[in-house]
Amino acid sequence: MKHIPSTVADLMANGNGSSGKSRRPIFRIYEIHSAIRSGRYPNCTQLAAELSVQRKTVQRDITFMRDELKLPVKYEETLHGFYYDADVSDFPVFQTTAEDLAGLFLARTALESLRGTPLAGVMQKVFAKLTRGMLGKIQFSWSDLDDAFSRKVIEPSPRDIKLFGDLADSILNQLVTTFFYRKLGADTSELRRVQPLHLGEVDGGWYLIALDLERGALRTFALPRMSRFKVTAKTFERPADFVGNDYLQQSFGIWSVAGDYSRQLVRVELKDYAARLAQERRWHPTQELVALNAKGTRIEIRFEIGRLEEVLRWVLSFGSQAKVLGPPELVKMVRAEIEAMRAG
Repeated sequence: MKHIPSTVADLMANGNGSSGKSRRPIFRIYEIHSAIRSGRYPNCTQLAAELSVQRKTVQRDITFMRDELKLPVKYEETLHGFYYDADVSDFPVFQTTAEDLAGLFLARTALESLRGTPLAGVMQKVFAKLTRGMLGKIQFSWSDLDDAFSRKVIEPSPRDIKLFGDLADSILNQLVTTFFYRKLGADTSELRRVQPLHLGEVDGGWYLIALDLERGALRTFALPRMSRFKVTAKTFERPADFVGNDYLQQSFGIWSVAGDYSRQLVRVELKDYAARLAQERRWHPTQELVALNAKGTRIEIRFEIGRLEEVLRWVLSFGSQAKVLGPPELVKMVRAEIEAMRAG
């Protein structure tokens, strides 16, 4: 891979050629920089001819160099060309790391999932602000990254994206909101009036954590099951001791331990592929592994949890590779579920 200066504009470009209209923006900027630094006072017309682009393109590149890269570009009226009015020892660079590349790719895939939604334009502007002016020493295009990285994610619906934006606004402005919510297994929706506190993503789904004003307790709501959302003019004070991420970390999945659920020690024996997988992943902050044989093909996984419903689903996903050792309630739940499956 050839090492040359590279900008985020280059990363976002689709062309792979190095001449004419397919020439990447960074190549133009670097060549303009070299021409100005040579002291020959090039102007837009000359540079446009040399780079096979429009004069307006060169003007935009020079404006970018001056305003974003903070290069001391000036125009000499007498000689009709550009020059640097201060020493520029070299082209400004930003050393791109492997972590930077992965982060850029993940950010790009996140934007792709918002395409065609009202939030897409806003997020693209935010992304542009974050990456504007970044420079590196690696030449590559998005297609290069596509060959190296991919993500398989559940894409949110446009309706959920719109709701996400409205909820985020109400959280930041601390405004009481109302909506109708249909719980799993319920036939109808019911009105909820809440103080929205946090939006969290768990297993590809987005959830709102809010103080339910009628119930006087924190509740978790799945965005797809919300409807008729409204933001009121009533403000509220955010609890000083509430931290959304900490709240989510208390649960195995999305269901929290709030309420009358005491913490229980879950113990599950896993074997073969499930044992290997457990050694590669961390499903809960309190997770501990105990090896049951030297090969690592039998392990015991332990963690403390409040509610067991999501643990049940997790255990069943391993089939015969999992054996519940405790607590007794979880053993009963697994047996009951297996019997129900047999009964059809």
